[in-house]
Amino acid sequence: MPHRLAHTLALILIVSVTDAAVAQSAGERVEAARARLAALEQRSAQIHDLNTIENLQRSFGFYFDKMLWDEVLDLFADDATVEIGSSGVYVGKESIRPYLYGLSGGVQGPIEGELFEHLQLQPIVTVADDGMSANGRWRAIVMTGTSGSGSGGNWGEGPYENEYIKEDGIWKISRLRWFGNFLVPYEGGWLNADPEMLDKYSEGGGTSPDQPSSTDYEPYPAASTPPFHYENPGRTD
Repeated sequence: MPHRLAHTLALILIVSVTDAAVAQSAGERVEAARARLAALEQRSAQIHDLNTIENLQRSFGFYFDKMLWDEVLDLFADDATVEIGSSGVYVGKESIRPYLYGLSGGVQGPIEGELFEHLQLQPIVTVADDGMSANGRWRAIVMTGTSGSGSGGNWGEGPYENEYIKEDGIWKISRLRWFGNFLVPYEGGWLNADPEMLDKYSEGGGTSPDQPSSTDYEPYPAASTPPFHYENPGRTD
């Protein structure tokens, strides 16, 4: 009888330990599944944010091309800053508005005979882990000119280094900074780059910036590289 009792108790102990191990294993699997789900949800949110920011910046380009300044302003946060070339820094929508209108002589909308195209290429967008801010680098190719003016068209080029914030759940541009590399006549091209042309392009029709230029850089033919907001993705150190 003692032998049977010992055997029974041993079986009960084995079953109990096995049940506990199974329960623990199931709990670990549930926690692991929850962790994977949370990671997938975070990744999905990041991809959504990235796509939204790219569409935001592309929308800016199309509105800017047609000098639809009120549409452009809607893309900015209330306390945003704008700095185009050597123009200086314009702070807040109330300051950005007259600067933009100054680019087109005080009018809004496309002007007959005026070409004012800005191709935005090579986007690199980096969203913060908390999903509330982001940075973006783009390259703008600019084509401007006036039909029948006899002066020919102009080419321009340079990268953007922008910042974005999520304002009341909506992504907005919080800092727009364009580092103009050159603006040159189509005839002769960038081999005859004159920095004064870039300065004139950047001026907002006599408006005064709130702050001087935020970054010291020199356009082509000088060798200047605006700082990259992102780390080199190919480095392993």
